[in-house]
Amino acid sequence: MSAKRILDLNTLRSFVTIAETGSMTRAASRLHMTQSAISMQIKRLESSLELAVFDRSMQGITPTASGDQLLHYARQMLELNDEAWGRLTSEDYEGRVSLGVPSDIINPVVPQVLREFTRDYPRVQVQLASALTKKLLREFDAGKHDIVLTTENAAGKGGEVLSTQRLIWTGAIGGLAWKQRPLPIGFSRACAFRSTVIEALDKARIEWRDVVVAEDEIAGVATLSADLCVGAELEFAEHTGRESIEHGGQLPELPDHSIVMYRARNSTGTPGAVLGDYLARAFV
Repeated sequence: MSAKRILDLNTLRSFVTIAETGSMTRAASRLHMTQSAISMQIKRLESSLELAVFDRSMQGITPTASGDQLLHYARQMLELNDEAWGRLTSEDYEGRVSLGVPSDIINPVVPQVLREFTRDYPRVQVQLASALTKKLLREFDAGKHDIVLTTENAAGKGGEVLSTQRLIWTGAIGGLAWKQRPLPIGFSRACAFRSTVIEALDKARIEWRDVVVAEDEIAGVATLSADLCVGAELEFAEHTGRESIEHGGQLPELPDHSIVMYRARNSTGTPGAVLGDYLARAFV
């Protein structure tokens, strides 16, 4: 009877992270490893299995058919490992953490982070609040939240930049609103991107008109999906019912924006500080 081979969990974690990020460089950064070390792990994995687990091309790295099968099992193995490790070794944190996040950057990262955090610290209750950046910052200053994420041109005092993303034009799938002049735009009055877009349009001498006069984001999303206007969103975010506009230079390029995290002062060693660490790792 041949000896059973054992899959190394550290290698599987690297494999899953590469599959999720599409890049060995980004995966190595997220896992705090060198690119050569993570590349060697994958080479040993493929040699052990006698299978290629990734297709490599100019567009990036994607799992092969065999890699997709392995990905399913690897995620289950890592989840069980992390759950066991967290339950047996985690500090006995209890209490409540309030996290504020603008709705347009909740997906896809925040749900995954909250799942991992509550798995590792089951006695901590996490309260998620969603609002525009300006409101979240006011509430944070008033002590209503332990952590907030924001979208800003640059971090304010005490802010930590987690990621810098392209700001892109978005509209209804297959929509034509972006071709209209004056250009119909759909932002709530307090949206952090509204002034950036107006400044870019004015500089490009493109006339524009407001379609949304609401204070929240719901009306903007509805009119955008209905092809009544265009908007601007961070490239990484999930745009349900909307897509990036391929305007061929007919709309001005927009400046990058940062995802910034603010944590309550004197939070070291608290559940809020730990949740902040989870968020910081996830946005690498």
